[in-house]
Amino acid sequence: MKLALALLLVASTAFADPSGAEAKKKVACRSEGPTVVEVKVVQLVSDAGHVTKIFEGNGWLAQDIDKAGKTSNEDHGCMSPSDIRELQDKLAKARWKITTARVHCMAMAQTATAYTVKGKVVWTEKMCSGQTLDKDSAAAIDAVKAEVAKLKP
Repeated sequence: MKLALALLLVASTAFADPSGAEAKKKVACRSEGPTVVEVKVVQLVSDAGHVTKIFEGNGWLAQDIDKAGKTSNEDHGCMSPSDIRELQDKLAKARWKITTARVHCMAMAQTATAYTVKGKVVWTEKMCSGQTLDKDSAAAIDAVKAEVAKLKP
């Protein structure tokens, strides 16, 4: 029995990654720290919703939020550094200039989506708000939506 365990131990170390590349991959992204962008979808009648954060450390975190503000159903993962850089570049070009139409529909929105960049809410998307973004800012929001859509399993 001891000989079998010793052989198993020797065999497992023989196939180990000598460069440590596998360990580096696991440490390469962090789902904490400064965020590139945060997207928070909230039900306006109950304050329950969902938040997705994309971090500078190439990680992302998604959570549901209940009426009391407690989080659940946490999911996280990693993004490629090139996707993060591309997203940061598009967000840096955004001027966040908002134009409000004189006339807009009067339907009552049930949800709102708030986009936060560098700790500041830069855009809140709501049905029938009558607000539009400048071209570069709209492109940045579209890029954020595309990246968040990729995160869904």
